[in-house]
Formats: sequence, C-alpha cells, structure tokens
Amino acid sequence: METSEFINLVAGPAQRSYLDHHIFASVTIAQAILESGWGKYIPVDPATQRSSYNLFGIKGVGPAGSVRIASQEVENGQTITRVSEFKAYFNFQQSIDDHAQFLLQPKYKQVITASDPFAAAHALETAGYATDPSYAEKLSNLVRTHNLTRFDLVEPAVPAVPPWKLDIGKRALNEGLLTDPEWLTKLDEPMPTWAVLTVALRVLDKARGIP
Repeated sequence: METSEFINLVAGPAQRSYLDHHIFASVTIAQAILESGWGKYIPVDPATQRSSYNLFGIKGVGPAGSVRIASQEVENGQTITRVSEFKAYFNFQQSIDDHAQFLLQPKYKQVITASDPFAAAHALETAGYATDPSYAEKLSNLVRTHNLTRFDLVEPAVPAVPPWKLDIGKRALNEGLLTDPEWLTKLDEPMPTWAVLTVALRVLDKARGIP
C-alpha cells in the first residue's frame, strides 16, 4: 500500500474522532502508521484472510469479534508458539474510536489538553504509552515528514461544544478540578448534583493544599 493511500484511509476517521475526543488527528494518524507499519501488520484472520482493521494492536474481543494470530517467540532460550487474540472491527473508524477511548484515561489527560501535536506526542511518551524511548520523536518525525498537521484543521458543521467552553474544560482539567478527560465530551450536558459537588470539593481541596 502506498503511503499516501494509507494516510487517506485513516485521515477521515482520525478527523471524526478528533471532533468527539479532542485528540489531534495528526497524532492519531502517526500512531496508526507507526504501530501498523503502514498497514502491513494489521492482524488478519489466517483462515478467512479477513482484516481485523486493528490499527493499534489492541488485544481482546472487539465489535467484530477477534482474530487469533500465532507467532514464534523465544523464551528462556527456546522457541515457542504463542497465540494472541486481537480485537476485530468492522472498519478503521471503530478501531480509531476504541483507541481514543483508551486515551481518555486520566493518566493521558496531557495528551487531550496539549496545545499542539508535538506536545501531545511527548505527553504520550511521558505517560508511559510505549516502552520505546524514542516514541515521541518518531511520531513527531512522521507528523513533519508527511505534513499530517493539515488534517488537524477540521471544524464540525455545528460545533458540539463551543470553543470557549472547551477552553474552560481544558483549563479545569489542567488545574485538577476535573480528573477525567471524558468530561470534555460532556461540557454541554447538564451536570448532576453529585458532579457539581465533586468539583466544588475539589476546589476546596486545592485551596487547602490537599492533593
């Protein structure tokens, strides 16, 4: 598959995911490139040759079931066969959205609130997303080399959350008043009483110097 063809296949889903989850499309595309080897290492069912559409090597059972792949590994000096079960999706959109949900964990909040894709790449590495010490550098190089930032210029036809509200939400997340990045997707929803009280108590804790 040509590099431009692969980018075009995942760019649209990455942009749609950005509108819901606020993860830079350029970073999502770069991760998909790096982790799937430009699509060469997407798990494929060995019996049916059905693609799993799994761009990020996520294990488990997905919307379309799973794909079991046998691989040779060396353990204690001996070569053994290990079978791994990878999530299967019906399309790349499902794979990218599932990956975005994974990044909504509090430990990755700096990825969500990053001011640019390079800061987001650094935040991924700092949060321990990958064991590769050059992970952020590799993502950043892919973004620059293939001008992936052009895919970050996307706006919804009708903004789901007004920009000023999103700025407030990101600031609250950075300040520790919100502890879960998923709240950024709910800024236009009425807050239940318990949520209001939770934020109020967080404000009191911060004022008292309680972490």
